[in-house]
Amino acid sequence: MINNIKSYFEELFQKETEDKSSHKNTIELATAVLMIEISLADDHIHDEERREINNVLHKNFNLQQDEIDELIALAEEEVDHSISLYEFIRLLNDSLTMQEKINILENLWRVAYADSVIDKYEEYYIRKVADLLYIAHSDYIRSKLKAAE
Repeated sequence: MINNIKSYFEELFQKETEDKSSHKNTIELATAVLMIEISLADDHIHDEERREINNVLHKNFNLQQDEIDELIALAEEEVDHSISLYEFIRLLNDSLTMQEKINILENLWRVAYADSVIDKYEEYYIRKVADLLYIAHSDYIRSKLKAAE
């Protein structure tokens, strides 16, 4: 009986660990989807934007290059097939602190600034994401200025 109880808790612990890992991967995917969406706002992903997405994923999530490539491919597929970004925004709102959401917004600005041109659609899209993430206008402006540095 003790072995059965021990086995039960080992399985439960393993499932919780897998769920946490899966949850982290989902946040990474949601972030990548938003960055891909920003880079497509002007109908083309520039090489500079792609490099910046790569840098952000490496720096913020400590991913290896093969993981980044896989994540970007999955994010591009999600952008192609998603009707709405609501599921990704909801996940971020449910999972992240306000500062973490502001960091994501800064990263979106970095992607937008990567090609040295802020397209009006990129700015509109980032404003929309900021509103959906419940980020105050002052934090929106601060994140834009910080990313521009």
